Amino acid sequence: MKKSKRLSRYERYRRQEASEERRVSTPELIARQEEAFRPARFLGYNHNTLGVYLIERGAYRIAESEFRRAMWLNPYEPVFVANLAWCLFRQKRDEEAHDSLDQAMEQGPDNPQVRKIARLMGVSIERAIPQDEDETE
Repeated sequence: MKKSKRLSRYERYRRQEASEERRVSTPELIARQEEAFRPARFLGYNHNTLGVYLIERGAYRIAESEFRRAMWLNPYEPVFVANLAWCLFRQKRDEEAHDSLDQAMEQGPDNPQVRKIARLMGVSIERAIPQDEDETE
């Protein structure tokens, strides 16, 4: 009995593209390309969890490295950026911490974990949430 070989998303995408022989970029083709190259949703969580553990133990430099690795693997997760902000804040690197927190608030203004870290850092949540220009006038 033969074992079936599982193909990665990228390999499936490349085979499908080769079989269709399309040279024109259509919206459907662009959507498939974006899906093929999008990071998986579960990437980075192990590094984030390890970083939180290391913060609890006071190993801030190593924790910072783990949060940056998690962000590299999955740049769309605002919790990773907020945890990095908390780590930098604990290292007394306030300017970098506030920049990271602002980035996290832009990515996920309604995320409860991001809001909790903002409160722990003493940042006004209303100040941290980016507002449209129409709303401020």
